[in-house]
Amino acid sequence: MPLPALWLKVSLAFALALLAVYFLPSDSGGATPPTDTLLLVAATIAFVTTIALWLGLRLDLGFPTAVIVYTVGWNVLVVLAKFAFGPRGFYEVNQEVDIDATLPTIDTPGGAFVAGVVIFALYAGALYTIYRACGEGEGALAGRLLTGAVFFIAIAGAAAVAAIIFVLPILFAAPAWDYLQFVFTSSVSLLVGLSLAGALVLATLAFRSAAERARVLGDTAVLVNLFWVGLAFLAIYQALWVVYVLVLTSIWPLKTVTSK
Repeated sequence: MPLPALWLKVSLAFALALLAVYFLPSDSGGATPPTDTLLLVAATIAFVTTIALWLGLRLDLGFPTAVIVYTVGWNVLVVLAKFAFGPRGFYEVNQEVDIDATLPTIDTPGGAFVAGVVIFALYAGALYTIYRACGEGEGALAGRLLTGAVFFIAIAGAAAVAAIIFVLPILFAAPAWDYLQFVFTSSVSLLVGLSLAGALVLATLAFRSAAERARVLGDTAVLVNLFWVGLAFLAIYQALWVVYVLVLTSIWPLKTVTSK
């Protein structure tokens, strides 16, 4: 497992990024968050997490430059998709399509929490699939994908259980599906798709490089450590995203309609 010094860097990065998502957005008088505000928040998060990742992977875990560059790269792309392009697309579509407020929506703590859990499950499932595929060397592709699918189903099920326990009135993942539908039908859907596709490619390259290093050193912990670090940062991004969504929607309210 990664060293305590690494987790200290991760915690500091999270604290600084939390300050950014809470204090950087400010009322500009418009109906939607300005693009420059979204980019500023994303850039700030990318900056502080990049420093933490680079120092942690280099000083605490001793990864080579190639692994660090790939890992930083896919993290930056995820940050852009989550904190700049995603919110931009969501608000864009919401100006034309009202959100059904019969159920808790993403601008409520319960709705934001459920959306965050479900979206995190998607990211975690993808990361685990890459980790397993790269860690098994020449194993059968079908077996790797099956393992990833099983893990994804398990974590998605856990997300549904969490939704039931913490937010009973919500039809499980409704806020998450609303958010994803709006984002991927907006004018920035291509940017979101390209960012996430690029993140998948760079994450695969990072794990392949780490797997090769693990085989050379005869130490499987190398790959395991990279997985846990990647998962930790995905969890951080999702926690920040929940706070970010609540901050944005408190300043720029969503357009909603109540079904009768």
